[in-house]
Amino acid sequence: MEIKRLICFLAIIFSCMQVFALEIESRNVRTRILFTTDAGAPQIIDNYILLTFQSNERTAFVAAAFDFENYARIHQFRRNADGIYFLAIRIPEREVIHYRLIVDGIWMADPFNPARIRKPNFVEVSVLNLADIRPRIRSYPVTEGGITHFRFRGQEGESVFLAGSFNRWDPFMHHMEERRPGEFFISLRLPPGTHHYYFVVNGRPMPDEGNPIVVWDRDFRRISSFTVR
Repeated sequence: MEIKRLICFLAIIFSCMQVFALEIESRNVRTRILFTTDAGAPQIIDNYILLTFQSNERTAFVAAAFDFENYARIHQFRRNADGIYFLAIRIPEREVIHYRLIVDGIWMADPFNPARIRKPNFVEVSVLNLADIRPRIRSYPVTEGGITHFRFRGQEGESVFLAGSFNRWDPFMHHMEERRPGEFFISLRLPPGTHHYYFVVNGRPMPDEGNPIVVWDRDFRRISSFTVR
């Protein structure tokens, strides 16, 4: 049993090293890769397209090639601790993308993407219409029915509190609930007017990166601002 635990631990460490060795700036993408246990349809996360692949057969090599590179460049997938192959690429400047997978030397359409077309030469090509898979972005904080909702996106298991002008900057009064892995929420009834706030993450103040309205306090720290109408 101890040997199995050690092997699992080393596999996770190796997977983390692979993921973080990649030039993926998005913490949300890295987190999704680490905790993905099943392959699925392509996703958009932040500024990246995430492709995943898995097979019941032993697979040694998985890659993808894209039409915006004339299928000339081969992007090799990596594999996480659960055996899921993944590829994260930056979103190109186009709305519709055609691509094919290369699995152990065989070119094919993506079996986890139902959108595909057949070329005149009878070759099947997978299609990504970014407008169809791009998530609907909801801006936070948002006030609905007199209640203001806050969200912080970080790492799973972090300690996150909300401090602001509405609670005299108390770093422990409003604890944020982790409702999904790495996503923390809290809802408050606040009076109309302009409010300032920041998150306290593992004891460290952080402005809301999802809120473009930033001001500076008397100590020249960046804090976030919003208005309740």
